[in-house]
Amino acid sequence: MKKTMFLIVLLALVATPALPARAGSAPALPAAQAPIVTDAYSLIAAVNSLRASNGLAAYSINPILMSLAQNHADYMAAIGQWTHLDGQGRRPFERALAAGYPLAGDLSQGGFYSENVIGPWPNLSVDGAVKYWQGDGPHLLTMLSADLREIGAGVAIVDGNIYYDIDCAQPTGSGKPQVYTPVPGSGATQSPGSTQVPAAPPLARTIVPNTPGPDGKLYHVVGPGETLWLIAISYGVKLADIRKLNNMTDVEILYPGRKLLIRQGDTPSPLPPTATRTPEATWTPEATLTLIPSATHTPVPVAPVASNTSLPVLGAIVLAALVLAGIFVQAGRHAR
Repeated sequence: MKKTMFLIVLLALVATPALPARAGSAPALPAAQAPIVTDAYSLIAAVNSLRASNGLAAYSINPILMSLAQNHADYMAAIGQWTHLDGQGRRPFERALAAGYPLAGDLSQGGFYSENVIGPWPNLSVDGAVKYWQGDGPHLLTMLSADLREIGAGVAIVDGNIYYDIDCAQPTGSGKPQVYTPVPGSGATQSPGSTQVPAAPPLARTIVPNTPGPDGKLYHVVGPGETLWLIAISYGVKLADIRKLNNMTDVEILYPGRKLLIRQGDTPSPLPPTATRTPEATWTPEATLTLIPSATHTPVPVAPVASNTSLPVLGAIVLAALVLAGIFVQAGRHAR
């Protein structure tokens, strides 16, 4: 009985599932952190998503505004701080007019133009930038204006610090720029000792791509007003690839006349070394045994027996037969 109870208890212990570990007994492994989204088009998509949630039509992307925003993001990254003024002290709408953008509205009041910037901010995603801009009226109005129609965006990253810029505007109905005469004292700031700030060359709108050279390499000579962003989209390559090919930093400024390598030529893969073949020993065929047929044996015909010789022989044979026959007959008589 005791043995039976012992076996029952032992089986019950074996069949009992293990208890789960206490909470906190083993630290949970951290989940892999997804890379943050930082490109200009994702920034525009985030702004348009905010507009859609507020019942507004999406902004249209304008190439001039894209170049302006990217240039200004690069400039902020170069000086290490956010600002609405460029290196010549021009305000956002003045940069747009200098670039040839057909800005609508009262230009003496800045026209229908608004800019949002932020940076330097480490590891800031586009969604984080849009949420930050929603925190005050002016920045929110840039994204939710019912008067603005077009947008451009720029992103610059230096040592993990990110700079964002969006420029939103309304173009003229004709698509042609208005004549603008700056009001004295309201334009760009002047450098000490100067009487006028030199105007920057207008930004190029299009680029005619070059063709590869005989070696397959593709180069582009930077023209006045051309930006790295415009060069990249004109050739269908990435900004980072152009910087890498030309050993450019993220904040390096382009100057007209610089020759940029856009794409490497097709470098043929090196052929593996050809192994020197050691010739094998030449096989000398053995002597061929040629069978020489034996001479054909021609039987020697038997000479015919002359007729004069055969008659006596035949007669002798006949005589001997007769003698033997007589002997057998005589012997038969005596036997009777």
